[in-house]
Formats: sequence, structure tokens, C-alpha cells
Amino acid sequence: MKEKLKTVTMHAGIPGTITLLQKGVLLHTTSGMSVREFMVEEIGLNPDYAENRVRAIFVNGSPVDDIDGVKIADGDEISLSGALPGISGIAMCRDTPIGAFRSDISAKTSDAVSAGEAKIFLKLFNLIAQEAGPILLEKGVIVQAEDVRNYLKEGAPKDLPPEDGPVILKI
Repeated sequence: MKEKLKTVTMHAGIPGTITLLQKGVLLHTTSGMSVREFMVEEIGLNPDYAENRVRAIFVNGSPVDDIDGVKIADGDEISLSGALPGISGIAMCRDTPIGAFRSDISAKTSDAVSAGEAKIFLKLFNLIAQEAGPILLEKGVIVQAEDVRNYLKEGAPKDLPPEDGPVILKI
């Protein structure tokens, strides 16, 4: 069930926003969706962008190759990134021949996740944070007021509550 939270509005492009997105934000969504559905329907990414630009995806720390077969569940932590540097980065990206060497740690496909309300912790990195962050923030994300103050500093919204606790942050 969605809790009643204060919505605070920030300006786009405030320094510290990318770091806040890297730390992670909370989203209310639906469990049982594929990672692709989550990126397109919930975050609002263009399907081509989700397919071609989001190169490294992790669900609960496991790299994802099959964005249609891996389903999200309540409490999952999802990380989205563009291409990662180095051989380790290449090995963690989708659709790479080196990915076969990490099959034991890869996220497994599953149809066993039932549909229902879910809270997902989402982290965005590098170009994905820069390019997709504003799309996500237009919809609104749940963050701790203290994190907003810590990361946005003087750019924090003026109507941010003085006490710590969750708020909905939007641009």
C-alpha cells in the first residue's frame, strides 16, 4: 500500500542529483513485470533506449542478460548502467560473449513471481543517470529528506521538511 508522503519539487540539473540517483531511490511498482517492462512502463524509457543504451543491469547484485525473462519482485534492488569500463565491465554487460563466464552469478529467468504491489530500490549510474534521471524524476521518486539535503546541498528544495523521513521528489 502506498503511504501518504509530502511531495517536494526540485529544479532540473541541480548538482548532486546524479549522486542521489546512484545512491538509490524507492519506487512503487508492480511485481511480476519483466525488467524490460519495468524500464519502459514504470521508468518511462523509450524501448530502443532500454534495449540499446542500458547495457548493464543488476537485480539484487546479479547481472541480467534476459531482460524479458527476469521478473522483478517486491524488495528487489535494481541497478541500471550504460557500458562499464574494462574487462570486468564488459563481462557484466548484456549480450557479450564473455557473459558465459559468469553464468553462475547471473539473474535467472522466472515466471514464478506473482503480480502485486511492490517497492523497488532503483540505482542509476553513469550516462543512464544523466539521460534517464530526469525522466524518472518527472514521475517522482521516494527518497529520504536527509539524503536530499546531503546530496543537493544548497540546491535542495526550499519546501523540504526539516525532519528526516521519506518524501516524494519530483522535477
